[in-house]
Order: sequence, then C-alpha cells, then structure tokens
Amino acid sequence: MQGSLIASDLEENIQTYREQQFTGLVKVTGSKGHQWFIYYLLGRIVWTKSRTHSLRRWQRHLAIHSPVFFEQITQPVSLSYESWNYTAIARLVKLKQFRRDQFSKVVDSCIAEDIFDILQVGSTHYYQPGDLLTYEAHPKEAASLPFIMLQQERAWQEAQQAWLIWEKAGLGKFSPDWAPTITQLDVLKAQTPPQTFQTLTTFADGNNTLRDLAIRFKQPIIPLTKSILPYVSRKMLGLGEIPDIVENASDGFHPDIIQTAPTAEGASAFMAASSGEQTSQSQLIKPIQSPLADMGAAINTNNNNRQTAANTKTTQKKNTQTSKRLKNTTPRIIYIDDSPADSRTMCEIVESFGYQYSNIPDPLQALPLLIEAKPKLIFLDLVMPIANGYEVCSQIRRISSLKEIPVIIVTSNDGIADRVRAKFVGASGFLGKPIQHKKVLKVLKKHLGYVEPSPVQQEGALSAY
Repeated sequence: MQGSLIASDLEENIQTYREQQFTGLVKVTGSKGHQWFIYYLLGRIVWTKSRTHSLRRWQRHLAIHSPVFFEQITQPVSLSYESWNYTAIARLVKLKQFRRDQFSKVVDSCIAEDIFDILQVGSTHYYQPGDLLTYEAHPKEAASLPFIMLQQERAWQEAQQAWLIWEKAGLGKFSPDWAPTITQLDVLKAQTPPQTFQTLTTFADGNNTLRDLAIRFKQPIIPLTKSILPYVSRKMLGLGEIPDIVENASDGFHPDIIQTAPTAEGASAFMAASSGEQTSQSQLIKPIQSPLADMGAAINTNNNNRQTAANTKTTQKKNTQTSKRLKNTTPRIIYIDDSPADSRTMCEIVESFGYQYSNIPDPLQALPLLIEAKPKLIFLDLVMPIANGYEVCSQIRRISSLKEIPVIIVTSNDGIADRVRAKFVGASGFLGKPIQHKKVLKVLKKHLGYVEPSPVQQEGALSAY
C-alpha cells in the first residue's frame, strides 16, 4: 500500500536524522507543490513548518493550551503573529514568562498536525503510483536557530496514530484542513430540519477548517466530519481549501535565512493599551534583551549581589568605571552544568583566580550564549539531562567561532573509554570530581597560561559582569 510505504519512508528518515544527531532543517517535497520544513536539534524534531496554515495552526493550539494568553494577544489578529510566533514565545519561555509545559503542548500539537499532513499527502489519494516524498537536508549551526528542546518527542507517534484512525474511518480523501461551505442554500433549507439548517449555516461559511470547527465546538473531529459528509455527498455542502489567516505569516523560522525573533516591546505596549490597564499578564511581558544581558533567562552568573549596601556613591562609581574598563579584557570562563552546588564551587575557585565566571544550567541553551559570551575556556559537565557533555561538545566544535576554545569535560568517570570518546568529540581535557582549587588551577595554567592577578584585576573581575 502506497500510504504504508510513505509512512515507512518517513519513519526511516526521521530515525536516520536522530541517529546522526542532525541539527538543521529537512525540506520534504512532494508533487503538486506540497512542501514542509522539519527542524532538528541534536536529532530531535523541534519544529515543523508548512507552506499553508502556519498561523491558523499555531493560533488554534495556542488557544487550546494557553487560552488566557491567547485572548490577550489576538486583538486585533493582524498584530498577533508577528509579535507572538514560535520565536517570540520561545524567548518568553527562556525568561520564565511563559510556561514551558504549555509551550511544549502547543509545539507538539503543531508538529503532529504537519506530520499527519505529510502522511496524508503522501498517500495514494494525492500521489500518482510510484511517487514518493523527497528529502533535502540543510545543516545549520544550532546557535542560529531559535529552538527550545522539549523533554519528549510525542508528535511522530501521535501523528501516525491520528492518520491511521482517520484513514480507517474512511476519511482518507478528505483533508482536515478543508473548510465546509454551503453550495446550495435553497436545497439545504428545503431538505433539512430548521434546527439543523441553522446549525449548518452557522459554521459552514468557508472560514473555518474541520480542525478549527472541532476546537470551536469541542467535539472530536472524526464524528464532526462524518456528520456533514451526507450533505457533501448530496452536494449541498462543499469541502475545499482556504487560505491562512494572514498571508505569508512568519513563525520566526525561514528556510533560507533564519530571522531574528521580534522583540516583545511593541506587543507589550499594545497589550497594555488594549486591556486598558496593567494586567498580571502584561506585567510579565518585558522588552526582550540579549540572552547575556538578562541573566535570569538562562545564565546564572552567581555574582550579581556582591556589592554591599555599605558602599558609598563614590566607591560605586569607581567600581563601575573599573568594570567597564576590564569587562572586555578580563577572560570569562563558563561552566555548563545543571548542579547549583558544583556551580557555586566552580564560581568561587574561578573568581578567586581573577576570571569572570558564568554558569549555564541548561545545556540546550548553551550554544547561542557561548557565542555571545566569547569565553576563553569552557568547563562542561558530562552527566546532564536530555543532552550529555559529549553531545554538547560535539555541537560546540561545529561552530566556527567556538572551535578553538578549550572545552574541559568535568566528570567522575575518566576511564580510557571516556577519554577516547571525549577526544573523538573534540574535548580538550578532563577535570575529575570533586572540583578542587588544585585541579582547576592546573587546567588554567595549561590552557590559558594562568598568571596570578593583581588585587585591582580581582576587584574588577568580580564586579565586571
């Protein structure tokens, strides 16, 4: 069966990119102009995009999984997508201003629908026998893509199951992205009870897809679709394609040029104006700064509170001037680790040697932050959730600006097999746990030519960032 071949082919490709820990986008193309982009990070699908209904799909699932937020940002609709697309809300997630679990549900649902559509378009209902989907991979540096890695990859399984159920229900030749429209109003009115006629005229206006209507009426899509098929077969209703809510809507991704996410500044002002007052939600929305400018987003520098209340204005001014002078000259060392205790230990040691220090607790947010921070040395914990040190190190070495920066694997496992694997992914060395002054100093001398800093340098390093 052609549909089974398509599903098997798609699954095989997904598995291949997973095993390769592929990062970038894969363009999936079929006949009749159908095209999708599947985005990968370390072999996991993190986003998909189709040529049709990008905005409609995104807003539909945002309304399901975050209805309060959705209501506040979609008045009027013309402003919503450019300010509140994937990239913009991903930044809010990083700033802890939008719940990660809600974002995960929205993204998973959108991915599942796109994969469902790929499976359907790849079936014999749309393709001539022998035609298959084609796949074209475009590797990208992870730092250039506004990804958020999600804990689980449910979308592929959900899409497969949904397609099998849809096809088994005899709906394979009907797309859930089609919209019902009344084609013979007089005939429909004459041959249906008044209540049924009123219901049909309410929703069969050609503006809402079957997926939209299922959400609107809070009904499973299969029974809803089957309920209108008798009217379609008698040609009183028609089912057809409709455009997206906004033409050429952008989700922050682009197949050729990855665009920078829009800031939330304009949308924040809009929200306050539309609500008439500062609501709790609008108070959360702040102008988005660069990741390193807002340490609360992903980096915990551990030194923000070092200036005591006893400092005089003169001393504060002097410290500020010293900080500005030394900010670009004092080397920064970054430790990628999700352990607060180990981070505090490393911070105390590194700062005692006069270096600037930053901790990145989430390895999946490390690459763009590393590029902006321009560290002189990176300590990288081996055992972390989702992505281990070997995977992160491999990604670091694929970025040209980070290739020459020493990366030291921090671990309690430093056997021969571990050292061979670390060398294979481009690590510069090992640091055994527990973290100690002597061990760190040895690494600094080897890779940075460490020199004991003067007291002025120490003071500047501690307050420079």
